[in-house]
Amino acid sequence: MNRNVMKTSDSLPIRTRFAPSPTGGLHVGAARTALFNFLYAKANQGSFIVRIEDTDQERSLPSAEEEIFSALEWLGIYADESPVAKGPHAPYRQSERLSIYQSYAKKLLEQGLVYPCFCSDEELAKKQEEAKVLGRPYIYDKKCSSLSSQEVLERQEKGEKYAIRFRVESGVVIIKDLVQGNVKFDTSLIGDFIITKSNGFPSYNYAVVIDDYEMKISHIIRGVGHLSNTPRQILIHQALGLPLPFYAHISEIVGKDRKKLSKRRADSSVLLFKDLGFLPTAFRNYMALLGWYPRDGKEFLPEKRLEEQFDLIHCSKSPAMFDFFTAEREDVKGIIEGSKNGHSSSFTPEEIRKITDKKSKLFWLNHLYLSRTPMDQLWKDAKIWISKDEELRQILIADETRVYQAFDSIRGYLGNLVELTPFLKELFRKEIKIHTPSTMEILTDPNGRMVAEEFAARMKNKNPQTPEDYTKLIMETGEKTDTKGRHLFMPIRVASTGSTEGLELPTLFSILGHQEISRRIGSVLGDLPSLSS
Repeated sequence: MNRNVMKTSDSLPIRTRFAPSPTGGLHVGAARTALFNFLYAKANQGSFIVRIEDTDQERSLPSAEEEIFSALEWLGIYADESPVAKGPHAPYRQSERLSIYQSYAKKLLEQGLVYPCFCSDEELAKKQEEAKVLGRPYIYDKKCSSLSSQEVLERQEKGEKYAIRFRVESGVVIIKDLVQGNVKFDTSLIGDFIITKSNGFPSYNYAVVIDDYEMKISHIIRGVGHLSNTPRQILIHQALGLPLPFYAHISEIVGKDRKKLSKRRADSSVLLFKDLGFLPTAFRNYMALLGWYPRDGKEFLPEKRLEEQFDLIHCSKSPAMFDFFTAEREDVKGIIEGSKNGHSSSFTPEEIRKITDKKSKLFWLNHLYLSRTPMDQLWKDAKIWISKDEELRQILIADETRVYQAFDSIRGYLGNLVELTPFLKELFRKEIKIHTPSTMEILTDPNGRMVAEEFAARMKNKNPQTPEDYTKLIMETGEKTDTKGRHLFMPIRVASTGSTEGLELPTLFSILGHQEISRRIGSVLGDLPSLSS
């Protein structure tokens, strides 16, 4: 028996699907799968379907389904057909399609291609443990495959629970995968597998075949971890005489520690990155580059360029590295432990710097999107983020135009929206307060005060305007006072902002203007006696 997957028509409309299980939020690997299916459909004027695989009733949660759709919406991935969008192939939840699966199972039973299995869970678990002890893979021993029709009927009438197993013949299944190439499987290593569980719900490998056929899915694009499931699905397709879709198994995603990202790790939840201040457009772009590379090599793909360029030819077999978090995964675990659904808006800049790699491509892309996205598109995301801080929310209500202009001035210096809040506060601060003794010492030190006074005097005489003007002015102050490095920059920063951190001084000063800087420095230096008492 030699079964080949590519007996399928390429003249049918392109229809792809994303079929998540609602047992948790949307993690990076699943989101990448959804994105690739969405992009491939749109690049080929096709349709993208979202189907909910909720046959695991014990673990399926309505709240998880809601979070999945929220994450997809944030990413700008919209379904043409889904439980929300509806469509001609409804219902789009597996739990609502049981009668459909039963009708196909009946056909297979009538043809003798499947059979009832009365083996208990305990019995099967014992056999699996025995195989494990012997160091060999567990394969069902076909115990129930030779039961007579009369024996089956008698046991059913007694009310014995049973599953339905697929009869697997010895042979070879060859998958001509659009990404992985030809992959061969020996069916003798598969064994007779369950298509319907004893509770009446279908198994994954069975339901997915029926759903894909009924919904006219042309291409199955999913992670390479599903490759081992494909032979079983092909066998079911062929047993029912159904046409086969095209298969494309995309590379797995690994972290910097080279370990596969797990969907149960909180630090791989998509909505975490929303809470960390990343733009959905940037995150989409970043995910697209996890296992795919554009034809022209240009990795910044705004607007419709992703949809226009995406193909399966340029998908890679090699694992894709999700390089955002550092390899010290315990740091991540310690910070996010206890945060609901693995995402939280309470991260501090210090914590983010601790757990992330600023050299990640995501930061680079996010900076480009913050810098180059038209303000009318970007302002909506920025406004939501600004409103999270009560102080800035009040400023926004009082003078949105001014906040808009300030954001437009500094967005080219931001890596993500987390950095926006302290930067805006620095710009809109009316009263400069020095709170810590270590900060106060910088200006109470005679040399520190001298540097700040010299800078203020030179600024008054020169009236600088651009970042370059202020850089030159700071350097001149250093030459005059014979100071450099921290001893030069810190007194100027503390005198003008009250802080030791913030925007680069030339950038900040060009936005604030020399009159505001003079006012601030004069106020701080004038208050020094009372501050130090």
